Amino acid sequence: MRSFALALGIAALAATTARAEVSYEIYQVRPGDTAWNLAARFGVPLERIQRLDGLPTDSELQPGESVVVMLPERRPTEAEAAGPTAPAGVLALTPRFARVKEAAPITAEPGGGRVFFHVSLGSEVIVNAERGQHWGVVMVDGSTGWLAKGAAELTDRELSAEQLDVMLRGGRPDIVQAALRYLGTPYEYGGALPHTTDCSLLVQAVFASRGIRLPRTAAEQFEVGSPVHYTGLLPGDRLYFISPAGRVNHTGIYVGGGRFVHASARRGRVALDRLDEPLYWSRFAGARRS
Repeated sequence: MRSFALALGIAALAATTARAEVSYEIYQVRPGDTAWNLAARFGVPLERIQRLDGLPTDSELQPGESVVVMLPERRPTEAEAAGPTAPAGVLALTPRFARVKEAAPITAEPGGGRVFFHVSLGSEVIVNAERGQHWGVVMVDGSTGWLAKGAAELTDRELSAEQLDVMLRGGRPDIVQAALRYLGTPYEYGGALPHTTDCSLLVQAVFASRGIRLPRTAAEQFEVGSPVHYTGLLPGDRLYFISPAGRVNHTGIYVGGGRFVHASARRGRVALDRLDEPLYWSRFAGARRS
């Protein structure tokens, strides 16, 4: 069980809304998989599988290859829409860092139970609850462990639910899902969403839907955000590419599994491609994280 303390990271997840949601999964192909059996396994139309990844219908896929599967839309249950309910006696807190003052165990229950983790002097944890004389500490799997208040001191460094979500889930799946909703939208230089789009308009619109403002052109966007090495890419990172003249002129959004979504002039629509394709890898300028 992944119950280590989130020492560098972040956990109440963003509240579920009552609208229908689109979700996705990055699936690693196993021997014998075909587009047809993937569609049957995930309960989605075969055409959706083929459209997303350009997969053949009957021939076997390459084991180890990653494909993006758009899962069926569903509406949250009433319980999900209402959000989680804290146990009796637990006071929810705005997530914030706490500095460990003395080595101590983080346990499954306040004051006892199974030991999840031992924190060391000077380390940091994320606290999002309190119960009696114990802080509720966020674990890497999103669960809560309990640490004696005397062992840690709260800081004033608060975390938003969005930041916590990024650290728990690895990347920005909400941005990926927003981008995937545009799959198939016709490409047009200049673009006018929701009818047509170009690469930088797509990226700008997706990030704007999550409250993040970006400039209009790919070259301007490339100057915004934190640089990310390609070995550390996470879903939701922005990818940028150069023209033969060496100018940044194209962008997309990394979805995981070596794939990215972008408005492709070559394909004439918003589509998925692999970053390691020679066409894109040879032009890859770098990635940015907002």
